[in-house]
This record gives sequence, structure tokens and C-alpha cells, in this order.
Amino acid sequence: MSNNVAYKTNVEPKRVHRETPQPQPKKQILKRGKITLGEKLIASVFIIVIAVFAFKIIHVQAQVYSVNQGIQEKQAEVDKQVKANEDLSAEVADLSRYERVWQKAKELGLKLDPDNVKVVEGK
Repeated sequence: MSNNVAYKTNVEPKRVHRETPQPQPKKQILKRGKITLGEKLIASVFIIVIAVFAFKIIHVQAQVYSVNQGIQEKQAEVDKQVKANEDLSAEVADLSRYERVWQKAKELGLKLDPDNVKVVEGK
């Protein structure tokens, strides 16, 4: 019967008993959470610093905007004054023409005396 294949499969194989090592008791680690107190403190300080810098940047940008607005207002005033000065210069040139001065002199009763004429050089 030793040649019988069916007989061999029914026979249980010999088992070797091995000693399994006993698991050593693990030290229990206390878990407080995923984020420690120090990490929370560092993160809070970091967020506060970023917030302060953000508010500072916004404040500076607001001041720059205000100053630019003031500059534009002053530039508009300067442009208006330059235009007024140009208009007055044109009026002075028109009123100081020789023909107009001669006409006003005749209206006021003045007459031209060639011996009493002084030449004034313009600047």
C-alpha cells in the first residue's frame, strides 16, 4: 500500500512543533493628538505675523493711493493756473500793441512830440 497515491494524500504530514516567541509587551505611547502645543504656537505666531504684514501692506497702499490722488489734484490746479497765465500773457500782448496805445493816447488828449520821445529797449 505504500505505492498507493490516494493513501499518501490522506496521511497527514508530520508536523514539527516550533516554539513561537512570545510577543514582548509594547510600551504604550500616549497620543495627545496629531499637532503638538508647540506646533500650534508656532503656527499661530506665523499666521499673526502674516496678518500683520498683510495689513501693513494694505495700509501703505492706501497711503500711496491718497498721495497720488493729492498729486493729481495739485497737478490739475497747476495746469489751470498755467492756462490762466497764458491767457493773461496773451491779453497783455494784445493791450500793449503800438496802435492801441496810440489810439488811447489820442482819446486822452495826448499828442506826439518828436523831441520828447525816449527809446526803451524791451527785455
